[in-house]
Amino acid sequence: MDDRDFGPAGPYEIGSSTWPGLAKLAEEAGELVQILAKLVGASGRDTYYDGTDLRARLVEECGDLLAAVTFFTETNALGPAVDARAQAKLELFRRWHAEG
Repeated sequence: MDDRDFGPAGPYEIGSSTWPGLAKLAEEAGELVQILAKLVGASGRDTYYDGTDLRARLVEECGDLLAAVTFFTETNALGPAVDARAQAKLELFRRWHAEG
């Protein structure tokens, strides 16, 4: 990781005044999608063809995305509305899972 100072944040970056964290949110979502695609491609096996530990990568990318969503919603004053929507959706997902 490179910690050099690249100057003021541009739009959508962490530290900007225009939707701060949006760029990081998109990046982290894309990285999770890549791991999900590999899991599908490996028929759900924990190890990918190249030896990648997909379970460990899944944990990392889910955590990274959760942090990005949390930062983005807090920083852009979306937290309560997003939290309410997430709880409603989670209840629906749990119902679907219970129903098989």
